Amino acid sequence: MENLRTRKDRPSSKSYNNFKAIDVKGDIYKQIFKHSPIPTIVHDMEMNIIDINNSALEEFGYKQEELLEKTVFDLHTEEELVHSNEILDRMHKENKLSVETSFKRKDGSVFYAKATPCKFMLGNKPVIHVFIQDITDHILAEKKLAELNDALKSEMKKVEAHSKQVELKNKELEEFAYVAAHDLKAPITNINILKDMINEESFKDEDNKELFDKLKKNITQLHSTVFSLNDVITFKTTLNNDKELIKFDELFEEIKETIEEQIKNSNATITEDFSNCPEIKYPPLHLKSIMQNLLTNAIKYRNPEIPLKVEVQTSENNGRTCLTVKDNGLGFNSEKFGDKMFGLFKRLHTHIEGKGVGMYIVKSILDTHGGKIEVESKPNEGAMFKVYLN
Repeated sequence: MENLRTRKDRPSSKSYNNFKAIDVKGDIYKQIFKHSPIPTIVHDMEMNIIDINNSALEEFGYKQEELLEKTVFDLHTEEELVHSNEILDRMHKENKLSVETSFKRKDGSVFYAKATPCKFMLGNKPVIHVFIQDITDHILAEKKLAELNDALKSEMKKVEAHSKQVELKNKELEEFAYVAAHDLKAPITNINILKDMINEESFKDEDNKELFDKLKKNITQLHSTVFSLNDVITFKTTLNNDKELIKFDELFEEIKETIEEQIKNSNATITEDFSNCPEIKYPPLHLKSIMQNLLTNAIKYRNPEIPLKVEVQTSENNGRTCLTVKDNGLGFNSEKFGDKMFGLFKRLHTHIEGKGVGMYIVKSILDTHGGKIEVESKPNEGAMFKVYLN
């Protein structure tokens, strides 16, 4: 078996050209200190520099004889002098120490450094051996980050203040809309009653009759708009309602009972399947509003030439509860008008009576709960609504 000495003496095929040559006849450890890539200073307890290596000479920009005439205090910035005295006191008490400080070079430039002093006894003389690591890039990056954080906090305060102003203005507008709509209800109702009380036969002139018909139409439209606006405002007050565990089948049966006459009159065939996702935690009023608006929407915009079929089902998609309502009604161009139908008082089929409020309420509910609604439809091919409730 080959002994260890034989292996050590064998020439190696590896190249060591990038290694610093040490004179084996000289003081090996003195040479290692001199050529160490880490700037290192040796000083006494009065901070007089007694030795320094090449890396430190390069870092500070001095010649060796210049530095040997200086103290460590001379290398510090003015603001670090007090700190240096504190560190000297700590070195008497602590065995391990590492501090962040700043130094100035011969050319006046300043750099931040991590100084690690080590305590030694040279005979009966105490000396300090200090490793110096330039951390200027790190400190400047930290300062820049702190500045950016301060700027961000300042902007966030501005945004927060602006948000509060917007919230206050919105509240004022909501209160104004509520008061306006509420105060208009009584006079509009009275006008509507008076309209019905007037006998059209009393108008002998055909022009007057035509004028009265237009007046009746506008009064009816105004009555519908004001009361619809009240419905929307009333609904807005429910957006923070608490969630409850709701079974889809039970709620849907309740909805069908509520609009039983509409279902009978439309002769609709309704099929439902809630087996894939039977329940959800949701504000009851909100879920009922969504399901009822989608169902009455299918009934209202049915195709009069074919029997109405409506399919309702639930599913789970990536942790989200999806309610799908599909019908074979009139349909519309969803690529062109898909977004329009969710606006307040927006209607796609103007020949059919409606207020243009239901789908706006559905969209508002979904926005509140982080949900969304998708629609696929073509004219005379029905429509399919996919409602992601959460």
